Amino acid sequence: MSLPKIAFWKQILISLVLGLSIGIGFNPESGLVTQETIQPYLQWFKLPGDLFLNLLQMIMIPLVIVSIALGVSSLKNLKDLWHLGSRTLVYFIFTTIVSVSIGIFLTTAIQPGKQIQNKIQNQTITNSVPIKDSQNVTESIPEIIANIIPKNIVNVWSKQQMLSIVFLGMILGIFFLTSKESGTALKAFCHSLESFCLWVVAIAMKLAPLAVLGLMSYAMVQIGFSLVFGLLSYIITVLVGLFLILVFYSLLVFFFTKQNPILFFNQIREIPILGFSTSSSSSVLPYSLKVAKEKLKLKETVADFVLPLGATINMDGTALYQAVATVFLSQVYQVELSTLDLFLLVGTVTAASIGTAATPGVGLVILSSILYTFHIPIEGITILFGVDRFLDMCRTSVNLTGDLSCAFIMNHIWKEENK
Repeated sequence: MSLPKIAFWKQILISLVLGLSIGIGFNPESGLVTQETIQPYLQWFKLPGDLFLNLLQMIMIPLVIVSIALGVSSLKNLKDLWHLGSRTLVYFIFTTIVSVSIGIFLTTAIQPGKQIQNKIQNQTITNSVPIKDSQNVTESIPEIIANIIPKNIVNVWSKQQMLSIVFLGMILGIFFLTSKESGTALKAFCHSLESFCLWVVAIAMKLAPLAVLGLMSYAMVQIGFSLVFGLLSYIITVLVGLFLILVFYSLLVFFFTKQNPILFFNQIREIPILGFSTSSSSSVLPYSLKVAKEKLKLKETVADFVLPLGATINMDGTALYQAVATVFLSQVYQVELSTLDLFLLVGTVTAASIGTAATPGVGLVILSSILYTFHIPIEGITILFGVDRFLDMCRTSVNLTGDLSCAFIMNHIWKEENK
């Protein structure tokens, strides 16, 4: 008789609880062990987590490039639907910028990272990422903009310069649009490469429960009991931000359509629930199309164009999460972000959101590159991963709601233009 399979979210939850319990038991604050006794074993605690993170970082750059390129190439009908397409893209960019700004504002105001007493040694931080040098600090805005265009692709790849990577993916996507026949083979390769990257992510996710167990144990031993309270504050910050995004959607629906937002949310209620359970926008896309056409009564032209595009590049909930997580970890590791850094963070997260594949766990891949860009220890993900599954479910629901609200609004605008 085979044992019943434990759901993934239950595995993560069990690992989280066990990791917290083990970490508390072996924390010097508990009095059961001394710092000298536990120190030699700490690296073994985090070994599963290191393997997990290395798998994600191994495919991070190619996944971002091909996801963006294929996302841009999905705009193959843009010539025939220029007005709809251009307004849809402006809507996606606008709502993403607002979502990122909400996340930065909330995290700066609430400061959940300040509630964690950072006891990680400076050596851990300096070995994780390079420290900002004077050249980077004094770099002017025109130089920053110019450097988005990569002079050396290999150098950009090795240094994980996110904006340049996004630009490279967009250029590749434009090539697919303008050179359909000559780019067929390369596009097919990108599809295969994306499949390989997502396959690696799937393998990494199988290691996730053990990684959570080790990483949370390591984090609790290193940081202490205050981690739990800091994470509660972090979770609340993310959930408040996601709720504010839904309020923002309601205002947009009412402003553009003059219809009751509550009625709209009631008509699409199945979609956020499915998104919450699957944590995958792409998996729910077929049902989203059905709801859009049958319940919202959207034109097939609008639904078939906006929803697949939104599932590829519209990730408002994920963008808010990445902004909150970045500022939160900068507070934990006492990495001060200047005003210019915060403006760059808005642009980086907005651009990176179109490179986030609509599958569970990929948001962590993108987050690691953003942390690297702003010189925040990538190991900070270990603090967040134990609660990431739940937050992933929540932000996927918001992502899907954002796609449907855009389609609903664009259907109204398109109808007015063709009167």
